[in-house]
Amino acid sequence: MGRLDEWAEGQIDRLLARFVHPGETSHREVRKICGYLESWVSIIVNLLLFVLKYILGTAINSVSLIADAFHTLSDMATSFVVLLGFRAAAQAPDEEHPYGHGRVETIATLIIAVLLVIVGFDFLKSSALRLLQPEPVGGDLIIVGVMLLSGLIKEGLFFFSASLGRRIDSSALMADAWHHRSDAIASGLVAISVIAAMFGYNRVDAIFGLVVSGLILHTGFSLGRDSVSQLIGEGPDEDVISRIRQHASSVEGVTGVHGIQVHDYGDRRLVSLHVTVEPHLNVEVAHGIATEVEQVVAENLEADATVHIEPAEQKSGK
Repeated sequence: MGRLDEWAEGQIDRLLARFVHPGETSHREVRKICGYLESWVSIIVNLLLFVLKYILGTAINSVSLIADAFHTLSDMATSFVVLLGFRAAAQAPDEEHPYGHGRVETIATLIIAVLLVIVGFDFLKSSALRLLQPEPVGGDLIIVGVMLLSGLIKEGLFFFSASLGRRIDSSALMADAWHHRSDAIASGLVAISVIAAMFGYNRVDAIFGLVVSGLILHTGFSLGRDSVSQLIGEGPDEDVISRIRQHASSVEGVTGVHGIQVHDYGDRRLVSLHVTVEPHLNVEVAHGIATEVEQVVAENLEADATVHIEPAEQKSGK
């Protein structure tokens, strides 16, 4: 499986190489390219899968298959949201938004979450009614094969979206990726429900319709919680703090690091920190240390850093 992942990552690298030119493409442009690429691939694939699933679901009267079809359609809708979000986020800073528009990506994630919750509740109601009043469900091994193929395709989209999301640290792309994975799981459950219906267990269709609805709702609430947390100022994880402290401490002349603050704006990260130096240093030397710390942090964390210099406390001897 590791070799397969490496091969897939290599293919994504080759695809990005067509659009990203080292030394010429800015970080903001790279984010925009990755966002557009993920969005359009997802839109096209999901549109084809929706049409196929909806036609088959209507033909065999399967609520779980129709629910899965609209789940796939919601994937396409959310990919449009991601596309628009990256388009807005790519705008340069202006007078009203001096730190850029990167948080539009987080807003796009929140919109995705709301859409998922709406779709989830709608199909939860439909599945519950079908459980109380079961109806015949048709299907054959061809339908099962189509759903399993759909699941594999959606899992492939998950890997593609998650890979791009990790490369640019994008919550919107990771949200879209997990949406794809929930659809992949749902497709597998629908395949099982069709097999059960072939043996006369029609209520299995409604039960798995409830499971699919639950997956949609769980994904929606999870994404909504995370995006709201980011919008109201979620603090960085300990790994980021540790990396900042490590890089700042590596600069000669720094005796301590504290007061680290990180503000994430999607495509731009602002870092402020306090470093202590020996109190006998003159202003010029201390300023040089601060500048070097800013450069080191900026290079290693792709962030704009602001350093405040403080004298180290003198230990009184006896």
